[in-house]
Amino acid sequence: MRVSKRTHVLFGTKTALVGAVAVGLVSTAAAFAAPPQKASQQKATVQKAPQQTKSQSPSASSKTALAIQGRSATFGPYSMKVGDGLNVRAKFGYTIWDKNKPNEVNMLNSENKVYYRDTAKGWLTWSRRGLPSIDVSSVDLVEKLTVDGQPCNHYFGYQMVNGQKVKVADFVCLQKAPCDQTVVEFWSKHYLVPAKCGFPVSVSQRAGNHMEIALLTTSIKTIPASTVSFSVPKDYKRTNDKASLYFAEVGGGLSKSDLESFFQQPLK
Repeated sequence: MRVSKRTHVLFGTKTALVGAVAVGLVSTAAAFAAPPQKASQQKATVQKAPQQTKSQSPSASSKTALAIQGRSATFGPYSMKVGDGLNVRAKFGYTIWDKNKPNEVNMLNSENKVYYRDTAKGWLTWSRRGLPSIDVSSVDLVEKLTVDGQPCNHYFGYQMVNGQKVKVADFVCLQKAPCDQTVVEFWSKHYLVPAKCGFPVSVSQRAGNHMEIALLTTSIKTIPASTVSFSVPKDYKRTNDKASLYFAEVGGGLSKSDLESFFQQPLK
């Protein structure tokens, strides 16, 4: 993360992970009807209409999304595309979440061409395993800064603990992201920070008496929205458990508990 020299964000390290998924942005333009004209004028009007409509409507190729790279406690090193959803690629595969299907998350293994579908709540709970829970009740805007050239806001988040205001989060959010609030809300839930602050790109949270890194962004680039997909490829087969998702071609009777233990090993 490249920020101004004034920024102080305490980060520790921890990993767990699974990989994961999703992004793109789409909007529509309004059409305007021409007023009635004389018959002699109608032909010319019809000929000009396509050109006028095209100039008034932004082309699909002009729509943008974001490509983000960094590291997190849940994914390890990862890359993500953000638009009409999230497409997160990490060490063990990738995850797709589509804002048009907000209650489901698809986890994919591109090597075995299989996917596992979880509920949004189930995935958020599983993905955060090992990270302490926090409950941010108030925030302070610390400063404005940039992360890889993108305007951001730096916040401190506080929680009431035994009647005292305690800092439990130190996070940075984009001032403006090419996605609607539904996407911001889902990504914010993953890191337990308020969605009203914007799309989080770096987060550290309280763990005991110190702060640990939960998310660290190193690169943010603008990309065409047309390059982003939130759909499971048609040639992928659905599996019913995470063990089959990651080890479909590996024998040995791997169980779900084996998989959970595997994902809780330190990232190397």
